[in-house]
Amino acid sequence: MRMGLKSKIVGFIVRHNLLPVGIIWKRCACGVGRLYSDVFHLLAEDERGKLSRLMYEWGLSDADEVVRALKIERDLHGCATALMAMNCIFGIKSFIAKENKDEIVIHATECLWKDKKNWTPAVCASIEQYDIGLVKGINKDVDYHCSKRRSKGDNVCEVTLKKKKNTTE
Repeated sequence: MRMGLKSKIVGFIVRHNLLPVGIIWKRCACGVGRLYSDVFHLLAEDERGKLSRLMYEWGLSDADEVVRALKIERDLHGCATALMAMNCIFGIKSFIAKENKDEIVIHATECLWKDKKNWTPAVCASIEQYDIGLVKGINKDVDYHCSKRRSKGDNVCEVTLKKKKNTTE
């Protein structure tokens, strides 16, 4: 069998582990979303809460490591920075749309998972429990609320982080 130059180059890249990191990252992030959605849909409806709880606990347990890795404060802005960093890791483009001392609104404009087969608002809400756990693990006095979802047809996903009343940072 005769290999062309392109096949030889691809073979060399694969043999020597030279695949571009961006390609590897995108395939992994897409795979996480697909696997999560498939597991979610395999579970009976009354069992899906356990998967959501697992994600919440995972977020809680990652909080200290994320704070250390990003060198952020355990304040409102630190929570927003952590969320946007995790969004970036999982292929979600987001930015701070509004910020004041008591509230931050984050908009997510792109997501690797939104248009995947069987990706539904319920799957979004379940996997989002990681973010909620992460925020609570960073600062228990910051509330997380998602008011818009692209999976529901909104033009952005909108998350509001709000300091609880009568708290100090």
